[in-house]
Amino acid sequence: MRVKIFPPRGCDRSALDARSWAEMPEGSTVGDVLKLIKCSPVRAKMLLVSVNGERAKLGRVLDDGDVVGFFSPVSGG
Repeated sequence: MRVKIFPPRGCDRSALDARSWAEMPEGSTVGDVLKLIKCSPVRAKMLLVSVNGERAKLGRVLDDGDVVGFFSPVSGG
C-alpha cells in the first residue's frame, strides 16, 4: 500500500519518493512510519500525529492512500 508522509524535520526521507509517498506493508501503523523515517523514540514522544487531518495514536493501522503528518507542539511567549 502507498502512504503519503510528511515527516518532521531531521528525519530520514530516503524511503519516500519525490512526492513524499512510501510503500508500506498492509497492516502498517503510525509507529511503523516512525521506524521507516528513523525518528528516535524520544523525539516521537514530543510529536503530535495526524492521519488524514485527524489526530492519531502510534498504534493506528493505516490504509492505502492515507496521509500521515507529524507536528511539534508550539510554545511561545
